[in-house]
Formats: sequence, structure tokens, C-alpha cells
Amino acid sequence: MAVAIVAFGQTVDTDVQPRDFLIDAQLGTTEPQSVAMENHRRAELSVVAGTESPDPSYPPTDANVTVIAYVNLDTAGILSIEPWVPTQCPNLRLVANRVTALEVWRGQISGQVDTLRTDLSALADRMQAYATKIEVVDLTEQLEELRRKVYEPGAYIYYGTDHFLDETGTDAAKPGYDAFLNEGVRFPTAGSATSTLALLNPNNTFVTVNNGFVLPKYGHGLRMNLAGYSGEVRMAQYSFETTEIRQLFRTRERRRYGATREVCSNATWWRQGTYDLAANIFTRNGETWEVTNGIPDVMPNGQRIPNGNVHWIRLRQFWIDTYQEPYWDRVTTTTTLNGQQVAQTFLNSQDGWLSQVGLYFSRKAASGDVHVLLCETSFGMPDLQRVVSRTTVPVANILTGSVSGGAGLPSLVETQVPITPTYLVAGRRYALVLVTTGDHYVAMTNTDNGVVQGTFFVSTDGAFFAGNLVDDLKLRLYFAQFERSRLSIELTPLQLAGGILDIDILNEGITPPACRTDFEVQVNGAWVPLDGAPNGPNLTGLPALLPLRVTLTGTTDLMPGFGLSNSQVIVSRPKTTFTWIGETKTLGSPTTSIKIITDLQAYEEAKHDCTVTLRTGATLATTETADVVQDETLPNGTIRRTSVFNMTATSKYEVRIVGSTTTAADLFLVSELIEFAQS
Repeated sequence: MAVAIVAFGQTVDTDVQPRDFLIDAQLGTTEPQSVAMENHRRAELSVVAGTESPDPSYPPTDANVTVIAYVNLDTAGILSIEPWVPTQCPNLRLVANRVTALEVWRGQISGQVDTLRTDLSALADRMQAYATKIEVVDLTEQLEELRRKVYEPGAYIYYGTDHFLDETGTDAAKPGYDAFLNEGVRFPTAGSATSTLALLNPNNTFVTVNNGFVLPKYGHGLRMNLAGYSGEVRMAQYSFETTEIRQLFRTRERRRYGATREVCSNATWWRQGTYDLAANIFTRNGETWEVTNGIPDVMPNGQRIPNGNVHWIRLRQFWIDTYQEPYWDRVTTTTTLNGQQVAQTFLNSQDGWLSQVGLYFSRKAASGDVHVLLCETSFGMPDLQRVVSRTTVPVANILTGSVSGGAGLPSLVETQVPITPTYLVAGRRYALVLVTTGDHYVAMTNTDNGVVQGTFFVSTDGAFFAGNLVDDLKLRLYFAQFERSRLSIELTPLQLAGGILDIDILNEGITPPACRTDFEVQVNGAWVPLDGAPNGPNLTGLPALLPLRVTLTGTTDLMPGFGLSNSQVIVSRPKTTFTWIGETKTLGSPTTSIKIITDLQAYEEAKHDCTVTLRTGATLATTETADVVQDETLPNGTIRRTSVFNMTATSKYEVRIVGSTTTAADLFLVSELIEFAQS
């Protein structure tokens, strides 16, 4: 049985003495009366007993009493005493300390916050001078059209260009083909080894690994708290539905370092929209994606831009490719869930890793686990086709409380639900969706809509959510609070018999703004980050083993993370020769003159050699060498080589490019090919 200890005020008169009171002012008549000389306001204590029950609830109390504590009793005596905190007066010393702390904090932060309006105005003014991505794409398309017009001859049978961004125009299955196509024609590998990222110390206490994703060690910091209580909602009153959800996966990052990573000018053509940049860069060996050439990415502001979410940095010997969105639909899983659904949308105001959700249930059934989904929103409503996190709460782990009308909800208990850390972008609206087959009740509040800036929804048919504009789901959101702002994590070393000259790291990864993820290798006893020449490590000595580590830099509120699962690390060294073979061209009419223009980048005549030949005839058995070869040096140092072939009339040909170098540590590439057959 539960007993409430309550207090109430009572007035008590003391020191009663007789006094004469004037009752007639004209006659001076008086009358004695007994009156209290002192008046006391005294607090009286009492108890309010509840109902005996195996699962007792707190007794209801009148509005004119103050609850001090609840005492739980059984036949043997007192089980527990729970002080009732909401009715306690604040300690003035503690209040003074908190005010002092706030004043100190304001003094520290005011200098930065007070100037934000000016800073934002200046930033907005500067942004007006920058071209948008869509304008850059339009400019790229116009430039391609101009280039086509410049190189087109007056009369021709066939004209074509190849930027070597994918295998279009390449016959890699042809016998004798031996080249590496990667933003240009490059030297193939002489030897390689493929592995996955792994912690050197699986018991590293400075990191947290969730489903193969690594973050620095963190705690749970409360960022959003929907306080108050307005009632409860029975989830079972809504329709039972079968819903298919689609869960998105974290996007990937790719870092490539080595002698083969000469910067190729044709990388700018990724923006044209002809190629699927994400599929060409972020797929692992043996993985197949649906190719979406020409289908624009949807940007955060709603614009649709070809390959707009892919960002790259191209430095000599070092390339970085990242994807702007933290989660994508290139890799997904689908799941079917049964039950009733309720949801709460909220506006996320700061970048961060959501690590724990606090839910409040006022009643629960004997069975029925609760599926907690975190998803993006579409038109302000939950979008179950873009779920970014999914967690199941067993019914045994659900904590409940019972409602007491006079004292609010004294036994309300938070059910804390740890989730896989999920990166939420500032300024976006997300939804927390609860799905269950159980007859559970969730607590509601209507006092903090200014904090959540969202809407409570119930599902009517698995696709459409009806909104409640008055109440919100009572909940708490906790974000990762990191112990360190910088952390180096050693990984298993890279190995390749015969030596390493090239490193290619592809992994799930999210590097928020103002954060850094740096992979480093140990050369001659010193840790050197993978970076553009000449800052990167010197691998010309062909080390067979390279210790590897990753350094994460950020703040205690926001840190980057990287994935171990499904990662791919390829170490290799290149050959000193390559042979590229183009697709066979069948002309509409015979030609006697073919001109091939190739752009050679990082080419040095003393170290390198590159020859263009043709195979002609019905069976491509005839080898044609160039009658005229002319080189032109472009302003960026590129060698533009024009090869002219005069031959007997032919309607069928293929182009072959053969290159060589004196050392695998000094390479060149073919960045572009322009060919036309003259009439």
C-alpha cells in the first residue's frame, strides 16, 4: 500500500485575553470580549492512505494540501520512502551558485554571441558573390559544347571524345588490354592486397564501437527535454497496420594516396551529369549499384544537381572523396513491421550524434515490444522510406508510472533507449516513430512545443499521418558528449609482399563541419598523414609493411566517426607499362584519314613514352602507325599529342594507346581522347 504524507496550513489563536470594546461612541458604552493577542500559522502533517494492492498506485490528494513524500508499505513495514521533489522549495544558496555560474558563462560567451548578427550579415553578403552549383553545371555543359565545336572538322564521318571517367568507349575485355581506368588512363597494378580496417587493439578503452562504426568514447548529454504532462495516449486505439520501412546506411568516404594519383583535369566533367559519380567512386570491388547517369542529386535546399552531393579534393598524390549527405539510399535494407504507430517530429538545431532517447510510458501491456524508428521527414511528416536508425525495446525494459490527478504524475519514470549513434544535421526536421503490437500508453505534454518545434502524429493507413497540433510526445533526446576533442586510433598495419606504392581506403565515414579525419602511416619511425605532395609520406622505398592509424579531431560536442565493417583497403604498386584499347568503331562510309588527339598529363619525355596506333580492316588485323605526330604544350603543362593516320580506305578501326615509364614511382596519365574520321 502507498501512503502520502501531506502538509496543510492551519491558523491557531493563542494568548486569549479579555478586552473592552467600545460599542456606542456617543454614550461611551463598552463591552468585554475575549480576543487572541497572538495569531500563528501552523503547518499540520497528515497522511492519505492508498488502496491495498499487489501493485499499489499513489493515492489521489486534494489540491489544498502539499505532498511531502510517498511511503510504500507492506505487511512487514516500510519498503521505501520517496521524497516528492516538485513541491520542495529551492535552496537559496544553490540558486545563488547557479546564478553566479550563469553570469560567468555569459561573460565567457557573450563576446562571441553578441556579434553573431554582424557575422551572419557579413557571411550572407559574401555568399551572394559565389556561383551556385547549378550555375557551375550549366557552365560545364556549355564548355563541353564549345569544345566539341572547336575540335570538330569541317567535314567528318565520325567524331567522338572520351574523358576516361568510366568504361564507356573502352574495350577492357579485349586480349592484350592492361590499363587502369580512373579519371584517365593509368598504369595497372603489378601487385595488390585487399583488406578491411580493424582496430589494432580491439579492447581500446578510448573508443566506442557500435555495429562496426567507431566513435571516440562518449557519454549521453541531454539536449532536448519535453517537460510537463498533459495526459496519456493509448496506442492500441489506432489501426493495426503492416508497414514496409526502408533503412538508409551511412555514406562513405574515400582517400587515395600514391604515385598513381596524379591530378587529372578531366575530373571537372563529373559535374556534367553524364556520369554517375557516386557509383564510380564509392562502390567496393565486387559490389554492384544501380547506375543513375543523369539523375540529379536532391540537395538540402531542394535543388536537383547532377552529382551535387559528391565533393572531392584532388592534390598531387592525394585524393579525397566525400558525400555531403550523412545517409544515402544507394545502400538500403527493407523490413516489414506490424502494429500501431505514433510519431513525434522535431527540429534539430545543432549538428550532433543522437545516442539515446528517453520515452515515458504511463501504462504498459504484458506483451508487445516497441520498435523505435528515427527517420527523415517529407513535407513535415514522417517518411518511413528514409529511416536512419532502428532500435527495439523489449516489453520487459519498459518502465511505467501511474497518473495521480492531484499531484501530477509522481511515479512517471523515463525509459532510456540507447541507440546506435546517428548523425543529425542542424536545421533539419526528423521524426521519432514508435511501432508496437502492445496495448501501451505514452505520456503527452503541451508545455514545450517551442522547444520541439514539431507535431505529434498517428498513422491512419501506414502511409499518411494525422497530426495533433496541441500535444507532443513527452520525450528526451540525448546526444553524444565526447571525452576528448582529438584522438589517434591505431589500426592493423597495411601489408604487401614486394612493397607498397599506392593506398586506397574506402569506408563508411561522417566528418562533420569543423572536424577532421586524417589517416596516417608510419614511415621510418614517424607518423605522416596522407596528404598532397610534398607533405605526404615517401613510399619510394616500397615498404612491405606500413603501420596505420586514424586521427579524429573535433570538439567535445561533435566528433567524426569511421566504419570498420564493409570497409575496403587496397594497397598496390603499379606496373611500368600500360595498354589501353578502345571500342571498335564501324563507320557509315570508308575513310582514308583518322586524327587522334590525346592529352598526356605529368608527362616527361626523358622518362615516359606514349604511342597511339590503330587496328583496321574487317578483322582488325592491320596495324597502322601515325604518319604525323605533333605535340603542343598547354598552359597547365599538359602535352596535347595529335596523331594523324593516312591509310587505305577502311570502315572499321580501333584505337590503342601504349605507355611506359622508367620507374613506377614517376608516372603519367592520358586524360582525354578526341578522335574523328575525315570524309
